[in-house]
Parts: sequence; C-alpha cells; structure tokens
Amino acid sequence: MKTKYFLIIGVFVLLAGGVFASTVNFYHSPNCPHCKSVEPLINSLSNKYINWNFNFYDITKGSYNVQGVPFITVITSDKRKIDLIGSNEIPKYLECELNEMSTLDCPTYSASDGYNSETQSWFIR
Repeated sequence: MKTKYFLIIGVFVLLAGGVFASTVNFYHSPNCPHCKSVEPLINSLSNKYINWNFNFYDITKGSYNVQGVPFITVITSDKRKIDLIGSNEIPKYLECELNEMSTLDCPTYSASDGYNSETQSWFIR
C-alpha cells in the first residue's frame, strides 16, 4: 500500500513541476526573413538553456493570436510573462530573460516598454 502512495505522490510532483516550468514559445513563419534571422539564436539558446522548455510554432500550420512574427512569449516559473517581437528585440532581450538578468549586461525595462498592469506582463517592441 505504501508503494501505491509513493507512486501517486511521485506522479503529482512530476506533473506539478511541468506546470510551473519556464517556457519559451517561438512563433515563426517559414517565409519570414526576420524569423530566419533569429532562428539560429533560438536554436542555440534552446541547447544552452536546457532547463527551459522551448516550443516552436509555425503560424502557417495553426491559428495563433500573435501580433506578428517572429514573436516570442517567455513565461518564467514564477509566472512572469514577457512578449518579444521582431528581429531586433528578440536578440536584445531574450537571453537576459533566460539568464534571469544575473550575469549579462542587459537593458532595463521602463513604463514605455509596454508593461500591462492588468495582465502583469511586458510587451517589448
């Protein structure tokens, strides 16, 4: 009987860990030159930051509510959400977020960068 309880607790811990994992969602189009320019960076970061879940979404194969491509949504384990768009902003901000801005010389955000107090998220352009 104890084994059954340990198994149930183990499954719960694994599922809970997945729910609160840090995630990068990359929305792109195969015909977009800006997407192609940032894709090597995204692939490189996905190999470097293995504790992050990277998801790649081809917008031509699904219906996604994004405001253009390339578009990235970063969701941290503490549920902070930052949206990055474009081939300038993604390289500028993405690794800082993945590295939690601890060791990189990263730009800081200001109110003009697009903080939405209702959703408690940033939209960087």
